[in-house]
Amino acid sequence: MKLYNLRQIYIEKDKFLSLWYYLLQHKLLTMKSILFTFMVCLLSSCTSVRQTQIPSDQAQNEYAARYLALIDDIETGPVLTKITELRQFVVLTIRNQSHAIAEETLTHGAFEAIEAIDWTTCLDIVDELLAMNYASLNGHYTAMVCQLESDDAAQSQYHESVMNQLLEAVWLTGNGESLETAFQVINRAERDAFIEFHGLEFIKHSVTRLDGQNYEVVTLYDARKDETFEWYFTQYQ
Repeated sequence: MKLYNLRQIYIEKDKFLSLWYYLLQHKLLTMKSILFTFMVCLLSSCTSVRQTQIPSDQAQNEYAARYLALIDDIETGPVLTKITELRQFVVLTIRNQSHAIAEETLTHGAFEAIEAIDWTTCLDIVDELLAMNYASLNGHYTAMVCQLESDDAAQSQYHESVMNQLLEAVWLTGNGESLETAFQVINRAERDAFIEFHGLEFIKHSVTRLDGQNYEVVTLYDARKDETFEWYFTQYQ
């Protein structure tokens, strides 16, 4: 599937204004719904969460060191192999639910700052968001927008490059057309961003299991083709 050039969409506001506002408004709604769902899940002790073995302190330190080294490499010049590996190490180093909730809160704040045309606040939030998860699609997208509006074209283009390669890295995990070829995502935030950055509307989802692994069957609507279809997702374990 052809990806949107989101930076170009943002620049050419007059031509793409309706899509820009769709992305922005839909994301603000999505962040609120995700936070609500996550809190309900915590309170009800969701049974769908798969138990994972906690690695040793030594392993955690090694994972963290590799994660930071990958960020250094990517900042000197983003390449797909490093970004693909980065996504895997995010899963190994960032596991707890409170971290996920904090990431969603920061993402929501970044989009609110964009809506308020407050670029300084946006950049501050984005710095914190990417410090928390450097593989955040929403983090690099909001950084791209806020750097562009802050007249830093070079940094805006950098974040655009990372974002596009993060999207490509998800495509490398599968085509989303079946359980066997499901997209592998870091978390629900990445799933939702991946869907929205393809200009698709989330309709509903259900959960199924195969070989002890949870899979989400997501029903989507493509307004350009006026068609409804399903994509399959699973989270890295």
